[in-house]
Amino acid sequence: MILTCERCGDQTAKLGACDYCHQKLCVKCMKSAKKGDKKRYFICKSCWGKLPVRTRYKRLGAPQ
Repeated sequence: MILTCERCGDQTAKLGACDYCHQKLCVKCMKSAKKGDKKRYFICKSCWGKLPVRTRYKRLGAPQ
């Protein structure tokens, strides 16, 4: 099944979700992934540009 990225509009077979804005994103729109306590955190390029969100990601704080 082909799915559409909510950020760039590209069609792909596999989408991931940003833990901060909860958008369904393709691999190209994912900025970074980090392993935390029992979970893997993803952040998209849009959230990376927001300094408070990026700081929370780097400290591995819980997404809200």
